[in-house]
Amino acid sequence: MSRKKKKNKISLLKNKMYLLVCVLSSFTIILLIILGFYIFSNRSYYKVESRINNIDLNKKLDGTSYKEAGWLRIQGTDIDYPVVYGEKYDEPFPMQDGKFVWTENKDKKFHNMIKIGGHNLFNLGIKPQLQSKYFYRFEQLMSFIYYDFAKDNKYIQYTIDGKDYLYKIFAVGFIETGERYRDPIGDDYSKKEINYKIEEYKQKSLYDYNIDVKETDKLISLSTCTRFFSNNDYDFFVAGRLVRDGEKINNYNVIKNNNYKKVEKIWKGDEKNEKDTL
Repeated sequence: MSRKKKKNKISLLKNKMYLLVCVLSSFTIILLIILGFYIFSNRSYYKVESRINNIDLNKKLDGTSYKEAGWLRIQGTDIDYPVVYGEKYDEPFPMQDGKFVWTENKDKKFHNMIKIGGHNLFNLGIKPQLQSKYFYRFEQLMSFIYYDFAKDNKYIQYTIDGKDYLYKIFAVGFIETGERYRDPIGDDYSKKEINYKIEEYKQKSLYDYNIDVKETDKLISLSTCTRFFSNNDYDFFVAGRLVRDGEKINNYNVIKNNNYKKVEKIWKGDEKNEKDTL
């Protein structure tokens, strides 16, 4: 073989090796990017910080039967409050000073349907504030009306009966006050009742969350009053389902649906009768 041919063959081999190295490098970079994205998107998205020791089961609100039952913490908010319960079904919800919310369940045990309410005294406008020094009950719950906030915050922590429970949010929206008070009476729901509430929450939700919810899941519902429609006919709610055994605490997708468009119309000044709107 002549020196020229030998030189050309070596040069061709070098080019092939260079091309192979480039391909392998590109493939490795792409693989690392995909792996990094997978790890980032599936990392622990919410860190449980136990509130078991915060609860004072003997603490009673003055002049009422309400006592501490648990503790509520909501991702992205300053809501990190004791939850009280009343032993009397007909007792009015307390209006005393102090940061707390209440459970509509009538004991301090964990149930498959947890319903928690709280006052909204200082965040009643159609453009709710995200933070204020005056917020001390459920005012910040209204933050979930904003899509950017809902995208970033998807977990509810509820501590009761000596354990910290974590829920994934699957619905956020408005519900007629009268409908809420037609819920089944009792602390535990049947599978049929759980399924009914799942469908109701999803139907009224402003967003579609990319998680499945089944009749065997345990639910939590947070609600507060609002004047978004210039009257008292609606409550604002956030609903979640318990993180299942072995399930990752990760981020998941959420997108606006048609209900959100109706809210945006009100922000643009196209406010109609609330029954025509939602």
